[in-house]
Amino acid sequence: MAARRLVILMIVLLIASSIAAALAPQPPRSQEETTTTPPPPEPQELSPVLSERGELVRAHVSVGDEPARVRAQAGDQLELTVTWDEVATLEISGIGESADVGPGSPARFDVLLNDPGRYRVFPMDDPERTVATIAVRPRTPGD
Repeated sequence: MAARRLVILMIVLLIASSIAAALAPQPPRSQEETTTTPPPPEPQELSPVLSERGELVRAHVSVGDEPARVRAQAGDQLELTVTWDEVATLEISGIGESADVGPGSPARFDVLLNDPGRYRVFPMDDPERTVATIAVRPRTPGD
């Protein structure tokens, strides 16, 4: 019987505290909650010319018997697309970029050519084969 009285007392206290919490005044809202943030700035469109010293060079290579040749100058940005009927992972030697290629899925490279030289594009599973050569010549003043 004492346990039943204790449970009833606890229920009455719970109901009383709920009513008191509902009738208590709410604290005022702070100014921080009502402030709005300014909208983000408009994105700027990128220009195809990347800087005063380099240009955007786009090249498309279809793998065949002879390696394709791509020419650029130091400081140029190269967007290279390679199509091939085989499935492979292609790598550009000396740059370390790699991309997968397959039928209907070309490999896409987007690299900044900082240093003059010759770079091979080759399948990683057959490093002796060259599918393209990228020749980067030094940029001369006035180019």
